[in-house]
Amino acid sequence: MYPTLYHFFKGAMGIEIEFLRIIPMLGFWIGIGFLAANYFGAKELKRREGLGLMKSQKKTIIVGKPASIIDLIINGVYGFIIGFKFIPLFMDSSIFGDFVGFLMSTKGNLVAGILVGLGMAAWKYWEANKEKLETPIEKEIDFRPHEHMGNITLIGIVGGIGGALIFATLEQPALISEFFDAWKNQPTIVVEGKIVKNPVASISHLYNGLTVYGGVILAVFGNIYYFWKNKLSIPHYLDSLGPTVLLAYGLGRVGCQLAGDGDWGIDNLNPKPDWMGFLPDWMWAYDYPNNINNEGIEIANSIFPDYNHKLATPVYPTPIYEMIMSFGLFAVLWNLRKKINVPMMLFSLYVLFTGAERLFIERIRVNVEYGNGLTQAEIISVALIVLGLFGMIFFYLRNKRMNSQSTLTE
Repeated sequence: MYPTLYHFFKGAMGIEIEFLRIIPMLGFWIGIGFLAANYFGAKELKRREGLGLMKSQKKTIIVGKPASIIDLIINGVYGFIIGFKFIPLFMDSSIFGDFVGFLMSTKGNLVAGILVGLGMAAWKYWEANKEKLETPIEKEIDFRPHEHMGNITLIGIVGGIGGALIFATLEQPALISEFFDAWKNQPTIVVEGKIVKNPVASISHLYNGLTVYGGVILAVFGNIYYFWKNKLSIPHYLDSLGPTVLLAYGLGRVGCQLAGDGDWGIDNLNPKPDWMGFLPDWMWAYDYPNNINNEGIEIANSIFPDYNHKLATPVYPTPIYEMIMSFGLFAVLWNLRKKINVPMMLFSLYVLFTGAERLFIERIRVNVEYGNGLTQAEIISVALIVLGLFGMIFFYLRNKRMNSQSTLTE
């Protein structure tokens, strides 16, 4: 397993790039997932606009206005943070072993912070005044549907993290206190002869607690509010973007597998079925060596002194199964998008698919049970399946009724 990109390059290629310690493998793939969803979402919105199903909006902007004090302050603050916290990375390589701890501390380069802050404020002032007019004018521009993707993605990131934490706390109320306890007692590692704390191991508790459903639900509702507030077509945006969430989810599971973040299955000592004979053994049962949680038994002579454990008993590598199912279901929806003309039908199918996928895998995943053998994910999965089926029937009948009324009117 490769907890960070540093460990990946060292383990897979024998190359040590200290800077890459600050990039967690899971976070890297989650970022790839958001970028992929953004790309395919924008592509579908452009297609619908080309078919005349969606239209540009008129937006008024002011041209020739000088930089405001607020703009200068915001740029200055951004610059100060960059200089204060990131310039030291090029001056002290031991920070890479405790990057998160460094970010959360009061340590930094004050002089670099002030200089970069002033530089970014000056740059903002120069950029704005380069196009300054004696009398600023209002200009109306077209704001195309896909140009909302930046805001939509940002809402998805913020809502995803917030919702995941909320649902994780509901699932495991002790999670937050455990996280802070782990932070206070971080394990140590040796980087270039210096003993530093190892925050990646401690925040793995947080990774385990991130409940995907909570993130998706809050992100979806946050974006629905954004569509409504900006008078955008909610059905078209949900139909366009819903399927891409499956793609992002599958890419996130790639990160789960590569990092060994604890999101694996239950113990699996069963012999590999004959029908899986052509697949490698690790796709059936895996012990996750060098996992990010350092869970299990110690590995003798591990190439990673900071992550040197493997599970005592092999388990089902469920992230692989979820990755395959998510990519497959995304491919189905992506193919159907040009064939389904009923508004909200594609999104309803997405809701049904995502619930069915998680319900299918849940019995062999490690999870906290709510009672009567049910997990939080199973309860939500069943609700999503019912909601998806109801949505398909409801929107199909509504569309049929509206078409009938339109025919009678003609």
